[in-house]
Amino acid sequence: MKRGHQTSTAPILEEAKKQFCEKGFEGTSVRDICDTVNANVSAIKYHFGGKEGLYRECFIKFGEGRLLSATQILTSVDSYEELKIRIKLFAEDILKDGIENKYITKMLYREIEAENPLIQDIFQNTFLQIYVKFVELITDAQKKGFIRKDLDPLISVSVLFNTLTGTLRTDHIAIKHFNQSIAEEKFREKFLSNIISIFLDGIKNQEQES
Repeated sequence: MKRGHQTSTAPILEEAKKQFCEKGFEGTSVRDICDTVNANVSAIKYHFGGKEGLYRECFIKFGEGRLLSATQILTSVDSYEELKIRIKLFAEDILKDGIENKYITKMLYREIEAENPLIQDIFQNTFLQIYVKFVELITDAQKKGFIRKDLDPLISVSVLFNTLTGTLRTDHIAIKHFNQSIAEEKFREKFLSNIISIFLDGIKNQEQES
């Protein structure tokens, strides 16, 4: 993408995410996107290099933003209390961002399952690195004695990650059958409190309290 035109391309990107999410890559027309936001079709070629470039840019912008946020949150800790704070901040960030960016979030889950080669490099360079940083945080905390040494950091991270992403993916079911949504702040706070408590109680090195 030509980086000097981010303001003018923002409406195109937002509409593209919506249509790509609802209709898929093949079912989405560049002309339909442009018609909706009153943009010239040639703008897609100029700014993104074409339909594939537009699709990739949706993931690049989201992935870079997520990685930057994770990098700032998942830093080395000096105490168990700090670990708790950072994990809670990270979990809150994942849920809020998933709610605020529902179209690209749904697209991401879909493409990860499909292992779409069109975005594999983006996935490896951004989204996968978030996972790696979380594993590094848990590994570091384990070495410092804050969490149990018998736990595998990769498995521990997978448990929390899958809980958070699974909740976002199935929120429509919770709305339909239980009349509650992770998008509702009160329920989200309760959910986070419960999940973080369960996760942290499970990984904490109880010998520290002895």
